[in-house]
Amino acid sequence: MPDHSASPDFPDFRVSFTVEAAESADRMAPHRRELLDRGLANLARDPYHKASAPVGTHEDNRKAQVAPGILIEYLIGHGLMVVAVVTVFDEDLFLV
Repeated sequence: MPDHSASPDFPDFRVSFTVEAAESADRMAPHRRELLDRGLANLARDPYHKASAPVGTHEDNRKAQVAPGILIEYLIGHGLMVVAVVTVFDEDLFLV
């Protein structure tokens, strides 16, 4: 398996958001935004973590549940992790 680690000078991947993902994150309640940020900080150390999974056939397009009820889809390249989608599940809304 290839080494996907960030540069030794910058051990964590830099995290950026698309406009849409940033808007979703900004609408989150403060306590949920804190959970998102903590999850992203952990994922930035290892964006290929075993708790993440590829989206489609390209290993650098991934998804991960970074906190309870918070799913992200992100792209990885050149020490950068771009969050493209932030999905927040309301745990109080169920069909059954």
